[in-house]
Amino acid sequence: MGDQPVVAVVAPLTGPRAAWGAVLLAQVEQARAEGSGACAWHVHDETSGAAAVIAAGGYAAVVGHSDGELARAAVPAYQAAGVPCLLPFVRAGDWPLSWAPDDTALARTVAEGAVALGADALSVVHDRGDAWAGLARRIRKEAAAAGLADGPSGALAVLAAQERFAHFLEAAGPGPVLTPADCGVPAFASLAAAARGRTVWAVHPQTCAVRRARTAVTALTEALSDAPALRGPALSAAIRARSGALLTATSGVLGDGWRISRLPAVCHLRSASRGTPCTPFGRHARY
Repeated sequence: MGDQPVVAVVAPLTGPRAAWGAVLLAQVEQARAEGSGACAWHVHDETSGAAAVIAAGGYAAVVGHSDGELARAAVPAYQAAGVPCLLPFVRAGDWPLSWAPDDTALARTVAEGAVALGADALSVVHDRGDAWAGLARRIRKEAAAAGLADGPSGALAVLAAQERFAHFLEAAGPGPVLTPADCGVPAFASLAAAARGRTVWAVHPQTCAVRRARTAVTALTEALSDAPALRGPALSAAIRARSGALLTATSGVLGDGWRISRLPAVCHLRSASRGTPCTPFGRHARY
């Protein structure tokens, strides 16, 4: 590649995770619009073969991934090639720089939420896919450890993409419903609409997807603006130093994690705009 640094952007362009790709691509477009010229951006669809292409492509860095399994499989190739890896949406070990909360804590948070809501039991329903099934197993394990029975008389955990939440409400009894959510993804609006009139609690990252993507892209562009020739560990260190959120030695955000909020209280912008989720170009994204 030429003198200008080129960054690989890994984003799902189609399928059920395309909304996450849209969040990241919006932040890349905003960086372009701001005209820093720090780097060029090459977009790759998030597939199992993308990592090998990127690792061999001479890129200065790679940012993206919304699928944790694909990210974990890709990281060794990036690490071997010395390509810094920025992950706004998922965690994939200690080597990449990640702004995502630790998903191993999600299951414990759901179980603790059911206890805090006064439930004596927690049932779990989940969408198709290994990731949802694995999360369901972890939640049931955490619930048992917390002394919760497995039955329909208490709280219900709905594990599904936000746009598919409504398909699982028929399993809900009179008790509270807990469900993973992220107000930064456009599908949050459909979740909010489906939950209207019900007692639904969102289990959500403290920092939404838009803000995480914005923080990662901004730190990367600032590092390359200041020192276009930086590569490898030196570039990773420069990105870490410019991150708006403080990263720990294991690359997670210090003090970040999961919160449980009543669904209407998750995003003040969404509430103020009657169901519209926070947008990539709003002030919510500028943190």
